[in-house]
Amino acid sequence: MRKSFMKNTAVMFAAMFISKGLGAVLKIPLGNILGGEGMGYFTTAYSIFTPVLSFACAGIPTILTRNVAGYSASGEYGKIRTERRCSLLLALIVGLLGAALIYITAVPFVCYIANSPESLPGVLIIAPATVFCSITAVYRGYYEGLSDAVPTAASQVIESLVKALLGVGLSYFVYANGVKLFGSQEAALPYSAAAAILGVTVSEMCGTFYMFIRSRRRSDNFSKYRKKTTAGEIYDICKGIFLKALPVSLGAAAANLLSLADMFTISNCIDLSYDMFPEQWLGDPLLSRITAETSDCGTFLYGCYAGIIMSVYMLAAAASGVVARCAMPRLAYAAGTSDSSRVSSEIKLLIKGTSVITAPITIFMAVFSAPVLSVLYPVRQTEVEASIPALAVLGGGGVIAGLLGAVCVVFNSYGDFGFPIKLTLIGGAVKLFLNVGFMLIPALNITGAAISAVLSNLVCLVYASSEAKKRFGQDIRCIGYSAPSVFGAAGGAVGAFLFYRGLETSLGTLPSLLIALTLGGIIYALMLLIYDSKDCIRVLKTLRNR
Repeated sequence: MRKSFMKNTAVMFAAMFISKGLGAVLKIPLGNILGGEGMGYFTTAYSIFTPVLSFACAGIPTILTRNVAGYSASGEYGKIRTERRCSLLLALIVGLLGAALIYITAVPFVCYIANSPESLPGVLIIAPATVFCSITAVYRGYYEGLSDAVPTAASQVIESLVKALLGVGLSYFVYANGVKLFGSQEAALPYSAAAAILGVTVSEMCGTFYMFIRSRRRSDNFSKYRKKTTAGEIYDICKGIFLKALPVSLGAAAANLLSLADMFTISNCIDLSYDMFPEQWLGDPLLSRITAETSDCGTFLYGCYAGIIMSVYMLAAAASGVVARCAMPRLAYAAGTSDSSRVSSEIKLLIKGTSVITAPITIFMAVFSAPVLSVLYPVRQTEVEASIPALAVLGGGGVIAGLLGAVCVVFNSYGDFGFPIKLTLIGGAVKLFLNVGFMLIPALNITGAAISAVLSNLVCLVYASSEAKKRFGQDIRCIGYSAPSVFGAAGGAVGAFLFYRGLETSLGTLPSLLIALTLGGIIYALMLLIYDSKDCIRVLKTLRNR
């Protein structure tokens, strides 16, 4: 029943690259279709959806994964079936309440918080996705607790495929027929964004349908352990799951509520900056071009940040998240045995795995932010120029964000779900304070939001590592464990950039970029083996034996 860590990680990474590739098929053409202003409408709808989604999808699956892993290790298979049934019931209730909350708050949100009434169609269309996502997340948590990554991977690929094909197709149809349907393409932008969001909702429904069919057709080998459960027992189990899940859900919702506040501060600080320093805005070639192309600079630049920059940057976050999800059941099991040396070994594997994957992606992203964005968004030159500095800053600090997520997994594995909430609130307070200070500077604009994100993550990482040592007696050596990956990635990025500059004039941007990144990846692998060969071999042997 227990799969190897390497196999699950390989499956999840294959699914991640497929789903992220398909996700790029949605976000990149969508960015070219809608531009900064249209992506502002698209991401505004997501900004009210994600806090509710996080609350519905974070807590219950996390508790289920942890419980299933524990019951599986102790041979209590009858409890596994009961936990899944109760978790699905809770997920349905929470998902329905979340969708209702979005519908109730939609109008005041778009009118008074987001200051974007045009985003209302997208907000209304995305609400039902909360129900489907909540149920799918429980199925995923169940299978991940059994160390089976295939169902999660398959559902992610299905969702991404439907989302990409349907989202882009519907959005382009509405935008291309904007003059006929709405009088102009500019008037069609909100509805084109809403059409893309319809593809998101349908894709989540398809993912839920796949999981439901799979659970019916594929036996989990626990049928013989089925036992009759009374309504009172179901209530008690559901209550226990919900109470344990609540801190995790609140923490995830808090993180995304702070992203919502991020949206509010970005758009409003940009507008305030323009009012305070009009000479600097009009005197800067890029900023003056933005003011000439749109009447709403705040929405435009927020669309660049959340719709373009974050679409590329989130690849790194997804990569580190895969390692964390695969490591969670193993680390929870080790923590339950009270074997300190085993826990230390699992933490080392988690930190090293996170840095090995995250460092090359983020550092290469920082170095190649300009050519990558130019290739992905060739018809949106203004948006690209505004986004390059911010993506470079986020990429440069991306390893910190990945390590912070890994350290939070340690707390969750020990059953301490309250501290990540506290950490989120501290980081959010730091980020919001710095946002206001940095983004009022016209020369920084949305790059200020990127700087504040990196600094707040650094503060949280230092604090979380210190607390882990105090509470669990575990020395989380983030610098020591991640240094080989960071140095190797930096060397690979420098080498790749030199190759790129040498090839660009003769081969063009895209071929030169692909060749340079490939050669940079080879340099990274070689430097990592040279710098950390003994430890790499030892970790690989450990993974193989398990």
